[in-house]
Amino acid sequence: MTSSPDPERVRRTAWLPALLIGALLLIAAFTALAITGGVSGLSAPAATATPEAPEAAHGGINPDGPSVEQIDLAAARAHFDAGTAIFIDVRAGSAFSEGHIPGALTITSRELEQRLERITPGTVIIAYGDASRPESGVRGAQIFMELGYPKVIALEGGFQAWRDAGYPVEAQDSVQSTTP
Repeated sequence: MTSSPDPERVRRTAWLPALLIGALLLIAAFTALAITGGVSGLSAPAATATPEAPEAAHGGINPDGPSVEQIDLAAARAHFDAGTAIFIDVRAGSAFSEGHIPGALTITSRELEQRLERITPGTVIIAYGDASRPESGVRGAQIFMELGYPKVIALEGGFQAWRDAGYPVEAQDSVQSTTP
Protein backbone atom coordinates (compact mmCIF):
# COMPACT_ATOMS: atom_id res chain seq x y z
CA MET A 1 0.00 0.00 0.00
CA THR A 2 1.42 3.38 -1.01
CA SER A 3 0.45 6.67 0.43
CA SER A 4 0.70 10.10 -1.10
CA PRO A 5 2.73 12.79 0.64
CA ASP A 6 0.91 14.75 3.27
CA PRO A 7 -0.01 18.05 1.53
CA GLU A 8 0.25 19.94 4.82
CA ARG A 9 3.81 18.68 5.36
CA VAL A 10 4.81 19.54 1.79
CA ARG A 11 3.38 23.06 2.22
CA ARG A 12 5.23 23.55 5.52
CA THR A 13 8.62 22.66 3.98
CA ALA A 14 8.20 24.53 0.67
CA TRP A 15 9.99 27.56 2.15
CA LEU A 16 13.17 25.57 2.91
CA PRO A 17 14.99 26.29 -0.41
CA ALA A 18 14.28 30.01 -0.06
CA LEU A 19 15.59 29.89 3.51
CA LEU A 20 18.81 28.21 2.38
CA ILE A 21 19.37 30.80 -0.36
CA GLY A 22 18.65 33.59 2.10
CA ALA A 23 21.10 32.09 4.58
CA LEU A 24 23.82 31.94 1.91
CA LEU A 25 23.20 35.57 0.97
CA LEU A 26 23.29 36.53 4.63
CA ILE A 27 26.62 34.75 5.08
CA ALA A 28 27.96 36.62 2.02
CA ALA A 29 26.73 39.88 3.51
CA PHE A 30 28.36 39.27 6.86
CA THR A 31 31.57 38.28 5.10
CA ALA A 32 31.47 41.56 3.16
CA LEU A 33 30.83 43.51 6.34
CA ALA A 34 33.65 41.73 8.12
CA ILE A 35 36.01 42.51 5.26
CA THR A 36 34.99 46.14 4.93
CA GLY A 37 34.10 46.92 8.54
CA GLY A 38 37.65 47.04 9.80
CA VAL A 39 38.73 49.84 7.49
CA SER A 40 39.63 53.05 9.24
CA GLY A 41 40.56 56.50 8.04
CA LEU A 42 38.07 56.68 5.19
CA SER A 43 35.76 59.65 5.42
CA ALA A 44 34.13 59.78 1.99
CA PRO A 45 34.28 57.93 -1.32
CA ALA A 46 36.90 59.14 -3.75
CA ALA A 47 35.26 61.22 -6.45
CA THR A 48 37.75 60.00 -9.04
CA ALA A 49 37.56 56.27 -8.32
CA THR A 50 37.99 54.20 -11.45
CA PRO A 51 37.60 50.50 -12.18
CA GLU A 52 41.34 50.28 -12.93
CA ALA A 53 42.38 51.10 -9.35
CA PRO A 54 39.43 50.54 -7.01
CA GLU A 55 41.54 49.24 -4.15
CA ALA A 56 43.30 52.59 -3.86
CA ALA A 57 40.00 54.41 -3.39
CA HIS A 58 38.19 51.73 -1.36
CA GLY A 59 40.40 49.98 1.14
CA GLY A 60 38.03 47.15 2.03
CA ILE A 61 37.38 45.64 -1.34
CA ASN A 62 38.98 42.48 -2.60
CA PRO A 63 42.02 43.58 -4.65
CA ASP A 64 41.95 40.22 -6.43
CA GLY A 65 38.21 40.48 -7.12
CA PRO A 66 36.53 41.80 -10.22
CA SER A 67 36.77 45.49 -11.09
CA VAL A 68 33.59 47.35 -10.22
CA GLU A 69 32.23 50.27 -12.17
CA GLN A 70 30.70 53.05 -10.09
CA ILE A 71 27.64 55.00 -11.11
CA ASP A 72 26.93 58.60 -10.19
CA LEU A 73 23.66 59.75 -8.68
CA ALA A 74 22.20 61.24 -11.87
CA ALA A 75 22.80 58.07 -13.89
CA ALA A 76 21.44 55.89 -11.08
CA ARG A 77 18.35 58.10 -10.87
CA ALA A 78 17.85 57.73 -14.63
CA HIS A 79 17.88 53.93 -14.23
CA PHE A 80 15.50 54.26 -11.27
CA ASP A 81 13.05 56.40 -13.27
CA ALA A 82 13.24 54.11 -16.31
CA GLY A 83 12.86 50.95 -14.21
CA THR A 84 16.02 49.48 -15.73
CA ALA A 85 17.82 48.69 -12.47
CA ILE A 86 17.46 46.52 -9.45
CA PHE A 87 18.86 48.30 -6.40
CA ILE A 88 20.40 46.12 -3.72
CA ASP A 89 21.02 47.57 -0.29
CA VAL A 90 24.06 45.93 1.33
CA ARG A 91 23.71 47.81 4.64
CA ALA A 92 22.63 46.25 7.93
CA GLY A 93 18.96 45.31 8.20
CA SER A 94 18.10 48.06 10.68
CA ALA A 95 19.53 50.72 8.34
CA PHE A 96 17.40 49.34 5.50
CA SER A 97 14.21 49.48 7.55
CA GLU A 98 14.95 53.07 8.60
CA GLY A 99 15.23 54.18 4.96
CA HIS A 100 16.16 52.87 1.52
CA ILE A 101 15.69 53.51 -2.19
CA PRO A 102 12.08 52.61 -3.11
CA GLY A 103 11.87 49.08 -4.47
CA ALA A 104 15.38 48.21 -3.30
CA LEU A 105 16.00 44.77 -1.93
CA THR A 106 18.06 44.12 1.12
CA ILE A 107 20.58 41.32 0.86
CA THR A 108 18.51 39.40 3.39
CA SER A 109 15.30 39.70 1.34
CA ARG A 110 13.49 36.43 0.69
CA GLU A 111 12.63 37.61 -2.82
CA LEU A 112 16.16 38.67 -3.79
CA GLU A 113 17.08 35.44 -5.57
CA GLN A 114 13.73 35.31 -7.41
CA ARG A 115 14.10 38.90 -8.64
CA LEU A 116 17.67 38.31 -9.76
CA GLU A 117 16.65 35.16 -11.65
CA ARG A 118 14.13 37.19 -13.69
CA ILE A 119 16.49 39.97 -14.78
CA THR A 120 15.70 41.05 -18.31
CA PRO A 121 18.41 42.11 -20.79
CA GLY A 122 19.48 45.67 -20.16
CA THR A 123 18.67 45.57 -16.44
CA VAL A 124 21.50 46.72 -14.22
CA ILE A 125 22.11 45.67 -10.63
CA ILE A 126 23.13 48.69 -8.56
CA ALA A 127 24.57 47.87 -5.15
CA TYR A 128 24.76 50.56 -2.53
CA GLY A 129 26.05 50.76 0.98
CA ASP A 130 26.62 53.27 3.71
CA ALA A 131 28.61 56.50 3.49
CA SER A 132 30.40 55.61 6.72
CA ARG A 133 31.87 52.60 4.86
CA PRO A 134 32.16 53.87 1.30
CA GLU A 135 33.73 50.65 0.06
CA SER A 136 30.72 48.54 1.12
CA GLY A 137 28.76 49.14 -2.11
CA VAL A 138 31.80 48.23 -4.19
CA ARG A 139 32.44 45.09 -2.14
CA GLY A 140 28.77 44.15 -2.37
CA ALA A 141 28.95 44.54 -6.15
CA GLN A 142 32.07 42.37 -6.21
CA ILE A 143 30.30 39.62 -4.30
CA PHE A 144 27.39 39.57 -6.75
CA MET A 145 29.84 39.55 -9.67
CA GLU A 146 31.69 36.65 -8.06
CA LEU A 147 28.32 34.85 -7.84
CA GLY A 148 28.00 35.19 -11.63
CA TYR A 149 25.88 38.31 -12.14
CA PRO A 150 27.59 40.14 -15.01
CA LYS A 151 26.38 43.75 -14.80
CA VAL A 152 26.71 45.02 -11.23
CA ILE A 153 27.56 48.64 -10.47
CA ALA A 154 28.20 50.41 -7.16
CA LEU A 155 26.41 53.66 -6.35
CA GLU A 156 28.85 56.47 -5.55
CA GLY A 157 28.19 57.91 -2.09
CA GLY A 158 25.80 55.15 -1.09
CA PHE A 159 22.36 55.64 0.36
CA GLN A 160 23.19 58.89 2.13
CA ALA A 161 24.18 60.60 -1.14
CA TRP A 162 20.91 59.44 -2.72
CA ARG A 163 18.88 60.73 0.24
CA ASP A 164 20.83 63.99 0.49
CA ALA A 165 20.18 64.67 -3.21
CA GLY A 166 16.47 64.69 -2.37
CA TYR A 167 15.74 61.52 -4.35
CA PRO A 168 12.87 59.22 -3.31
CA VAL A 169 13.37 57.35 -0.06
CA GLU A 170 11.07 54.98 1.74
CA ALA A 171 11.14 53.43 5.17
CA GLN A 172 9.54 50.21 6.31
CA ASP A 173 6.00 50.44 4.86
CA SER A 174 5.96 54.24 4.35
CA VAL A 175 7.33 56.76 1.90
CA GLN A 176 9.40 59.45 3.63
CA SER A 177 10.04 61.79 0.73
CA THR A 178 9.50 62.01 -2.99
CA THR A 179 11.02 64.02 -5.77
CA PRO A 180 9.25 64.65 -9.07
